[in-house]
Amino acid sequence: MAKTNDFIAYCGLYCGACSFKVGFDENNRAHLEGIPAQYKRYADRPLQFCAGCRQMKQCGRGLKECAEKYNVAHCGLCKEFPCQRLKDFNNDGATHHADIIANLKRLKEIGEDAWLKEQEKRWTCSCGAKRSWYLTQCPKCGK
Repeated sequence: MAKTNDFIAYCGLYCGACSFKVGFDENNRAHLEGIPAQYKRYADRPLQFCAGCRQMKQCGRGLKECAEKYNVAHCGLCKEFPCQRLKDFNNDGATHHADIIANLKRLKEIGEDAWLKEQEKRWTCSCGAKRSWYLTQCPKCGK
């Protein structure tokens, strides 16, 4: 399997916008505001470094193991894409999961480098501060 950027999760999430990752990187707990109830139990823990789902082996729902079984760098390259497991994850009610199938299609269409540039632009405020999945206003400029 070819090496894939660590900010591309198997499921199509862009790890660079993870509320917990950005919260640590920016040393700002505001990024944890608005996270879904299923993650609230982690919100009061100390902020900690995260290298992304791939490196931290945080991939849920067996998607990592499935991608390894099919020898693909991410689910968008799988012959079964989009499988029911991925559809269920996409539609589980967590807002940041709702884009994964579209992300994977776009990733396959334009390639990793271009997709990562798009995601970085999408998740960076015009003032230069990092944005995260559930923070509705930039903590630096308020936009």
